[in-house]
Amino acid sequence: MPLVPNIGPRGIRRRQVIGLAWMGVAIAAGAALLAAGVSPWWRLTVALPLLMAGVGVFQAKEKT
Repeated sequence: MPLVPNIGPRGIRRRQVIGLAWMGVAIAAGAALLAAGVSPWWRLTVALPLLMAGVGVFQAKEKT
């Protein structure tokens, strides 16, 4: 059974942009926390933006 995308090109592009924006937030936050020398537990907060980035990028890739 062939897969049928449930979003169009505009939705795919939107999810890509949102995913890449979250990736930028994660990188910036991680670099700032690392430069500030905070404990590793605080640096773990970067996991949430990374999760959001992954969701956006994978949704765009799978067209869902």
